Amino acid sequence: MEPQPGLRSFLFSYLSYFVRPGRTFEALRGHGLRVRFAALAVLVPAAGYTIMYTCGWLAGGAPSAFKPWLAIPIEQYFKYDIFIVAPSMFLCWIAASGIVQLLSRIFPATGSFEDTAVALGFGIGVATWASLLHDLTDSVLAVLGVIDMKAYEAALNGPTFWRGLLWTLYTIYFFWFIILFAKGIRTGHALNWPSATLLAVVALVVYQGLFLVFNR
Repeated sequence: MEPQPGLRSFLFSYLSYFVRPGRTFEALRGHGLRVRFAALAVLVPAAGYTIMYTCGWLAGGAPSAFKPWLAIPIEQYFKYDIFIVAPSMFLCWIAASGIVQLLSRIFPATGSFEDTAVALGFGIGVATWASLLHDLTDSVLAVLGVIDMKAYEAALNGPTFWRGLLWTLYTIYFFWFIILFAKGIRTGHALNWPSATLLAVVALVVYQGLFLVFNR
């Protein structure tokens, strides 16, 4: 697989990362646009969640089981997150990449910051679909009037099938992140699996922890 410059190459690499992350990462290592491709990979879920919050706001939705950590009126939470979610996702990606790159020097790592950023960028761009698939679907259905946003939010907080489905998807989200991060870090830094997995866990904690500050 030899990626070529351009949007077609990005789409090919992005879709390949779903099924062959290690081989795809290796093929991208010498590509001049690989960091730009990683940024585009992060942009995919960032755009998806921007659409999700836009639809949720238009449908009159609001969090029903938690209070935002930021000083945002709960009834305006979705409206503000339209503008917060994408920048915060990119900030979390860069922060996690920097911390992992620094910690990788504890091990006999050989990769560059660009290698780390590409590994985490594609990992975020792919693994986030585990939660986005659910969140985007229910918000679109709500704005179309197929479901009631507030009633569905309440169902997610009770002992219902929908809450079980949500937690199943979030579990997949967690493990998918770890797997993709570990594969990319292992390939990019020529590390063994235990070391790469440890760095992958650190990457997820940093990424998800910062993301929750802005979007919880």
